[in-house]
Amino acid sequence: MEKGDVDLCFQSGCSDKIIEGEVRVGGQEHFYLETHSNLVWTTDSGNEVHMISSTQSPQKYQNYVAHVLGLPMLKVACKTKRIGGAFGGKETRSAWFAAVASVPSYLLNQPVKLTLDRDVDMLISGQRHSFLGKYKVRFTNDGNVQALDLEIYNNAGNSGGPVFWYS
Repeated sequence: MEKGDVDLCFQSGCSDKIIEGEVRVGGQEHFYLETHSNLVWTTDSGNEVHMISSTQSPQKYQNYVAHVLGLPMLKVACKTKRIGGAFGGKETRSAWFAAVASVPSYLLNQPVKLTLDRDVDMLISGQRHSFLGKYKVRFTNDGNVQALDLEIYNNAGNSGGPVFWYS
């Protein structure tokens, strides 16, 4: 995003002070209260899949499971008993857990429950990404910002995810 000529403002003597620096924000584990858990079963002689998942995004789970099993989304139902306390960690990262549990349930026409223990959950579910911000700001003695040059880097790994999309 650009507005105005930042370089010109830095070169001109229009302000009293210039500060440059970096800000680092380390990655964070969400450490939600309940680990990832899915209970998946079939109904209608195996033609529909139902699940109860500890998720903040039931529609994402429905979409993943329908895709993996080759079913239309209307044949997959996802319910969440309660939502809260996950701090964004159960929004999209864990939808593949539901897909993993759905395959044997669908193929064997038997219920499957997959609940991760805390160590495994933290090891494979990921966390909030770390950020690096590099800034240069020019301002007057009374605090009026005249120019800001800001670069933000997100260590998102191989995929950005919602933290990247919303930042």
